[in-house]
Amino acid sequence: MQITEIKQVGKTNKYKIYVDDEFFATLLDEDIVKNHLKSGLEIEEEKLRTICFEGQKRVALDGAMKLLGTYPKTEKELRRYLKEKGYTLDTIDYTCEKLKEYKFLDDSSFADMFIKANKGKKGKRLISFELKQKGVPEHIISLKLENLEEEPCLPLALKFMKGKPKDEKTKQKLYRHLASKGFGSESIFDALRQIFKEDEF
Repeated sequence: MQITEIKQVGKTNKYKIYVDDEFFATLLDEDIVKNHLKSGLEIEEEKLRTICFEGQKRVALDGAMKLLGTYPKTEKELRRYLKEKGYTLDTIDYTCEKLKEYKFLDDSSFADMFIKANKGKKGKRLISFELKQKGVPEHIISLKLENLEEEPCLPLALKFMKGKPKDEKTKQKLYRHLASKGFGSESIFDALRQIFKEDEF
């Protein structure tokens, strides 16, 4: 394989390595100089993968730890982030395994935190859907939500109704609003009964 281009990333000390005209990885300038990498160089894939792994792993781990300290992520989200930063699969695997060892990356803990932050604001269905979107495994979601009692959506309904007339059109809008938040029909109907003082829907 041949390195066909080495392109600087903005004004940083990072460079994108292209092999056979396709993006391969991102490296720091010191790693490029140390390993004598240059455009036109013929190099074995395994050797280049090793160079990238050794050059990337410390930077990737430090960056990931800083990110998780500010914005908690699932493993799926972190893997996507690292891939977008130009890290190789070897580096991404290494980083995720290390972070799991250090307890920095834990989908189960993330699910607990996410549920706690959204309980009462969103129904179980929406919470479940969003956790799936974030990459939390199905078995973890089921376990976390199995015995979770859905919070009444009345506070959210009252907030929506502030300044609005209590008519049929508003009632329908309120139902759609609460449904979009993932609340079940039983919880929604209970809120509607209390607000509109009606016995049945």
